Amino acid sequence: MSSRKSRSRRSTRKSRSHKSRGRRSPRKSRSRKSRLSPRKSKGKCREYLQKKISKNIKEYKSGRYSSRAQAVAVSYSQVNKKHPSCKRVLSRK
Repeated sequence: MSSRKSRSRRSTRKSRSHKSRGRRSPRKSRSRKSRLSPRKSKGKCREYLQKKISKNIKEYKSGRYSSRAQAVAVSYSQVNKKHPSCKRVLSRK
């Protein structure tokens, strides 16, 4: 009986090594361009923020936000979410 067990172990080992041989890992490799997001310039980030603030101030006037400060704060968070590379430029120092 012991020889039978050892045979089954061998067969499972073979199948495992055979499956892994020559196959790629399940994660797809991404290109370097998609991995590294380029830094945005200060001007671009401020432009995004300025447009967003003006849009949210209009929404504040229509009654969506309770204060101008809230509209501005929401604008900052929306720009940071949409453009993560701008976080460094728009953060307080």
